[in-house]
Amino acid sequence: MATILDFVHSVFTKVYSKDSFIFKEGDESDGNMYFLFQGNLKVFKDRPEGSDKAIKELFPGEFFGELALISGRTRAMSVQVLSPNAKVGVLNKSVFEKLEKTSPQFLLLLLKNTFEKLNRAEAKLESLYAEIHKKEEEAGPVPTITPASPSEGAII
Repeated sequence: MATILDFVHSVFTKVYSKDSFIFKEGDESDGNMYFLFQGNLKVFKDRPEGSDKAIKELFPGEFFGELALISGRTRAMSVQVLSPNAKVGVLNKSVFEKLEKTSPQFLLLLLKNTFEKLNRAEAKLESLYAEIHKKEEEAGPVPTITPASPSEGAII
């Protein structure tokens, strides 16, 4: 039975320099997921006002980009190199499909990682909801606006 190690030779590696992007939010999926071998990466989302919101820092041994590989959707976040350089392994769709069929350990690791990401996102949403709710309570009741009746001189 094949293991993840049997496919290591099929993983293409690439070295990225500081501040370069592995991919950017909104990019079309290239059919790849990535493994960080050396260096540090920043995962972030763009904000409408032009700044970005750091989501997570990635360290060697972590993988990313699997959601776009599986779903084929555009990239949901940007990934940029923080360290002087980063060595990244690139797992393409065909190797992924072989692993999918032969390595339940790989799929379990991928599933656990995805659940961790979902749990972090859910916790963040709950925190934001609580913060918004608290601000609404501090602001007091929102005044209601009653439409004027025609007898009060409203323009009809």
